[in-house]
Amino acid sequence: MKMILSEDIVSVTDFARGTKEHLAELTKTNRPRVLTQNGKAAAVVLSVACYEEMAHEAEEQRLDMELKAAIEAYDRGERGTPGPLAFRRLREETKRRRATR
Repeated sequence: MKMILSEDIVSVTDFARGTKEHLAELTKTNRPRVLTQNGKAAAVVLSVACYEEMAHEAEEQRLDMELKAAIEAYDRGERGTPGPLAFRRLREETKRRRATR
């Protein structure tokens, strides 16, 4: 997602006056719009596709970091909870939650 400063920064007033055109341009270019108020950045508007792409990339990054942390813990000798014990705990927790309903 590359921004072109001369095209992608508009005032809130300009955006409000030409919302339909700005939204069409957002969808077409898949670039964000920085909205300014009194000459200062106030908000960023994204197309749905651009937002979904950013959300997907953020989730991928989060999962990569979790995996890296798990691999590093394994290297340090931390083996986590054995499967049978983990499943027993899950069954007990499920049973307890059902009993409180």
